[in-house]
Amino acid sequence: MEEGKLDFYKQTAKALAASTRLYGVDAVIHVENVDDIWFWRQMLSKYRPGHYKFLPATRNEKGKMTSGCEQCLKYRDFLSQRFFICIDSDLRRLSGESLSAKDGILQTYTYSWENHCAFSTNLQNIFAKHIAANIEFDFTVFLKQYSQIVYEPFIFMLYQKRNGINKFSQNDFNRAITQQYMRGDENNSGTSFLLRMKNALDDACKDVMRESEFDYTKEAERYYSFGLNEENAYLYVRGHCLYNSLVSIGTKLCEDTDIDFENNILKEALAFEQYKEIINIKNDIEKIQALRISF
Repeated sequence: MEEGKLDFYKQTAKALAASTRLYGVDAVIHVENVDDIWFWRQMLSKYRPGHYKFLPATRNEKGKMTSGCEQCLKYRDFLSQRFFICIDSDLRRLSGESLSAKDGILQTYTYSWENHCAFSTNLQNIFAKHIAANIEFDFTVFLKQYSQIVYEPFIFMLYQKRNGINKFSQNDFNRAITQQYMRGDENNSGTSFLLRMKNALDDACKDVMRESEFDYTKEAERYYSFGLNEENAYLYVRGHCLYNSLVSIGTKLCEDTDIDFENNILKEALAFEQYKEIINIKNDIEKIQALRISF
């Protein structure tokens, strides 16, 4: 970043940290978008109780209100206990980018906060609690099969991205998994939905994969070190795609009931400390306490 821009974000970060006194809060927190506040408020309330001011956007060096991960990361050298950022991991961790809570950066570890709402056993338990037992749809079965289907195409996409190859891009992968409810998908825990997604992925990458030098075993080992495997791939794909698919299916399952699937089931409760990715966030939040008080 140019020196002038760097100084702008340094001074802005100092002002935001100082504004905690004005707002009467413990910290000012920059998130990517207003929708992210729901998730990060819960995580911080659980593991670092206090008063917080969330900012879904700040002015860039040209004076324009700007949101998103890139805007958050412009402050990365000037973060403190009183001003830090919370972002989606996207594919950054899997791509080897260093993001550390010791520097004031909290991240989701999954692709985004939406994936946390889909943690399978928690989702199934909440669904079963709200919906009559005669609805035979098991989200643990659905998400296990979902992961098995997307896993190889996903790590193939990551392999291509890492090597600067664009024959099966992130956009190609996301288009293939962007599926919505169609009639019959509520049967057999989403078998027809999953088959439709598998066919879309096969059409998009099967020939390209066959013609490439992709080594499945080697790539699987590489991404296993980041926590990605065939059982949990649904936590690492683009959260918005997965979340919207679940809402479309869940809305059908809750038809003719007074249950709002998104708000009463998907977003009812996070599965605190039940799986590695959310435990990583807990550990990172604790590290914020070791940050300097202000820059």
